[in-house]
This record gives sequence, structure tokens and C-alpha cells, in this order.
Amino acid sequence: MSAPLLGEDAPDVEDFVVCWLQPLLRAATARRQDDPWPFALVQRVSGSDIPELGFDNPVIQLDVLHRTRNAGEAKQWANKVHQRMTLLAVTYPDVTISDGSTVGIDGLTVLIKPTREPFGDESVVRYVARYKLGLSYVAV
Repeated sequence: MSAPLLGEDAPDVEDFVVCWLQPLLRAATARRQDDPWPFALVQRVSGSDIPELGFDNPVIQLDVLHRTRNAGEAKQWANKVHQRMTLLAVTYPDVTISDGSTVGIDGLTVLIKPTREPFGDESVVRYVARYKLGLSYVAV
């Protein structure tokens, strides 16, 4: 038995952000032990999905992690990641994601600029930022 499905959906926002950040630093939805430092952990943490309008408003959290004794260096990396994310808001570039498709955003709002937060490992400095993106549905 085959149930009908909506033939549209929003692009994978985590994949979009990971691919956008790759030219700057290693980014992923999970960190492996052999990943280099600094590293950006990308997670969708909330956001509304409006299928009747064909629009998704995901909120992405970026944890910029850096194993360093120099907190200033970690902050510089967090600021670079923030600058890369805000570039989305002013240039609206097309980004090729991991499945080979091209995705663009309809908007970006900074909800939390990079802010230092505790991390379980005292040798790792963590900065957290949140962004709300606007994504239009595409054919799936």
C-alpha cells in the first residue's frame, strides 16, 4: 500500500549550514574524535514549518568549539563563524548541499550572537550562537 505524500519539503537546514561553513572550518552535526579544532557543531533546535505556505523557519544553534588555552583565539573563531553566517543575510548565495542540489535562503535573523558558554571539557572553549533562517519548500 502506498500513501500519498506531499511532493515538496524544505531543504535540510543542518546540511545547508554545514556546507556553507565548510570553506571556513570543519562543521558537522556531530563531532568525531579526529575532527580538527576549531569545530562548528550544527543543530536545528526549533522553528516553525508551514506546509500550507511552503515555508520553513528553522532555528539553528552553532556551537563553535576550540581546544586552546587562548580564549581570545577561540573568540576570534566564533566571530569568524558569525561573520560567515551573517554574510548569508546580505548576499543570499546559492549553496550546493551534500546531495548535489542547490539551495538558497529567503532570510536570516541573528537571535543570539556568539556567547561564551561552559563546556564539559575545561580544555575546550565553547561559543554558542543562534540563527533563524527562512527556507522555501522545494520539490522532493
